[in-house]
Amino acid sequence: MIPLPSQRNPYIIGRPISEPELFFGREEELSFIEENLKRGEKVILVHGQRRIGKSSLLHKISKCIKLDKFAFVTFDLEHYSQEKIEYLLENLAETVIEQLEITPDKVVIPRVPQIKEQKDIFYTKFLHQIYEYLKATNLVLLLDEFDALNDKNIGATLESLFKQLNHVVYQHKRLFVIIFSGRQTTDISNLIEIFQNVPIVEVGLLDDESIKQLIIKPAANSLKYEPQAIQAITNLSAGHPYFIQVLCFAIFNRARELEKWQVTEEDVETIVDKAIELAEAGFAWYWEALSVTEKIVFSAVAEAQRIAVKKNDQELEEDPLTLLEGNDVLSRYLLDELARELTYKGFLNEQGNKIRIELVRRWLLQRHPLWDEMRELEKLDQQKFDQTSKTLNQTPQISNIRNEPIRQQQSSIIENSDLNHHPQSFNHHVSAVKTAKPKNYFTKREVWLVAGIILLGAAAIASFMIMIYSSRQSDRQDEAQNLISIAISSNSAEC
Repeated sequence: MIPLPSQRNPYIIGRPISEPELFFGREEELSFIEENLKRGEKVILVHGQRRIGKSSLLHKISKCIKLDKFAFVTFDLEHYSQEKIEYLLENLAETVIEQLEITPDKVVIPRVPQIKEQKDIFYTKFLHQIYEYLKATNLVLLLDEFDALNDKNIGATLESLFKQLNHVVYQHKRLFVIIFSGRQTTDISNLIEIFQNVPIVEVGLLDDESIKQLIIKPAANSLKYEPQAIQAITNLSAGHPYFIQVLCFAIFNRARELEKWQVTEEDVETIVDKAIELAEAGFAWYWEALSVTEKIVFSAVAEAQRIAVKKNDQELEEDPLTLLEGNDVLSRYLLDELARELTYKGFLNEQGNKIRIELVRRWLLQRHPLWDEMRELEKLDQQKFDQTSKTLNQTPQISNIRNEPIRQQQSSIIENSDLNHHPQSFNHHVSAVKTAKPKNYFTKREVWLVAGIILLGAAAIASFMIMIYSSRQSDRQDEAQNLISIAISSNSAEC
């Protein structure tokens, strides 16, 4: 059959996959969850990067895990991140009723005023009504985007909810909770402190067989992928399901437009820029999750990879941080620490010298080139210097001469660097970096900070000495005046 140009694109971006026939892989994660429920584990924590497929896995649980005495209710907490707990619990109660298909006359839903008046009514009355309706069946709450509630506007109330839930789940034998968190292990320590000694599973990148299924099966009736095309998609996505969907979505659109249904490696390369446009929302999470200094290292690794390939530079390929090492941006020690953190979070490969996902690297080169990110750091440094100068100016009885070093040090970090110019200057810059690797672990900014503190202390001591000196001078003048008065009095008496 020759597909019609109007055929719907079968690949999905921007929403979780709820269709079982379009969900591929995750057998290990599903098996982990099923086994722990069978063992009676009351709380299970599932975590991973955003858009890695946690929500799709959540929808798959109730359809794939066939345990006779477990009823699953999914609830997305992300939409309630700005709501008060009372509103959240009321909506959760309504969701339980709806998904279990319980008629409203069978169960009384706790409303906001009632929850405000009786804080534990959801647990002590509502849930017991649900248990009676379910008879011998257990209730499993699947809470999606749990970390979205970690908001300063909720604060202590949220912590109280977590602790209350942790307490109740062990009191209610028929209540189970599976929490889906959109963060890395290092970022969910607050949950681990509350829900201690619970089984944890990470939703990571897909294996090769799952990648192949996700590429081929959704469009099996229309597209035919050559093996080289499948490998090209694998190389670009590194097995990240969101980026696989984005690439295949763009491939399908182009095939439909050209009525060319055989997909080659060249076709994959052709749609990369379009895929980057489609994936902006997903890329935004990568970027917003990083600090300013992490962004610089992330962009530096991407740029170093580009230069290393272009110039066949083996040393730069093995150690991309040399691109920053010769410039007064960050100390080498801090650069290494940042790279280790990015590696641990899954942004860099295990060696820490390459961007883990090739499509992300290409996006970085287009949207966040290194020289732009360094200027962002320069702005922060200027603010820091301005604040230091302001502090010194507010110190009493210190000569204005003290401010001159501060004014002199407020030169740009990047002003004298090749990185301040057009990206082509990077090629020249790299060779200069290799011949002049700094050995100290302190940048000029750090030295100036110490110098500023010393200067401030010296100025304070000087002020104190001036006060003492002025006091002694005043005492001497008073003593001299007294002597003169005595002398005058003596002369008058003699006369």
